[in-house]
Amino acid sequence: MRSAVILYACGLLATAVTAEFDGNLNYASPSRRHARLGIDVPLVKRRFLKRGNTPYDPSQLNFTHGVASGDPWPQSVVLWTRVAPSTQSDESEKVVNGTAGHYSHETEKYIKADPHPICVEWKVYESKSASRDGKTAASGRAYTTSDIDYTVKVEADGLKPLTTYYYQFKVCDSDVKSPVGRTKTAPTANDDVSDLSFAVFSCSNYRKPTSPFGKVGS
Repeated sequence: MRSAVILYACGLLATAVTAEFDGNLNYASPSRRHARLGIDVPLVKRRFLKRGNTPYDPSQLNFTHGVASGDPWPQSVVLWTRVAPSTQSDESEKVVNGTAGHYSHETEKYIKADPHPICVEWKVYESKSASRDGKTAASGRAYTTSDIDYTVKVEADGLKPLTTYYYQFKVCDSDVKSPVGRTKTAPTANDDVSDLSFAVFSCSNYRKPTSPFGKVGS
């Protein structure tokens, strides 16, 4: 009986871990429709469950790149952040001569796989003041690892159309928090929208002469 209880508890733990890894959309990057192009999540989970593996202390972690949101739908929006054990650049950001496979941490010389996953909580609020009251419109947890450069990309759903929301990430069970972000869901097909503005953002410098995108920018 005791063995059965232990096995059941382990099964629940494995299910929770799976859900929190799968909740981070970046493991399926660039798309869940192309699973072979994503990260080998079972391998990441096996590395995580090795005996003696201990998590980072929250004081070692930093939200290095703020927060961002995008891909709004009437009932959902995608939220993004990065939380890492260092604010400094590491070997993974070195320029690669020639070609190199993405995220091949087990064999690539530029960075070694980090066995310590980071658990991140995220919450969405209808107002800034609601974050102090603990009233959430959506929430969840997700893991991130070095395999995806410690980034977190989640989809918050169950939201109202054409509504402004505020959101924030934090390291699980700690007070290490990201800045508060603001986002807005899209209207439905039947909403009366007389004026709608779009913002386009890119991390590529199209105007820099030496940029590989220079010809596109000109």
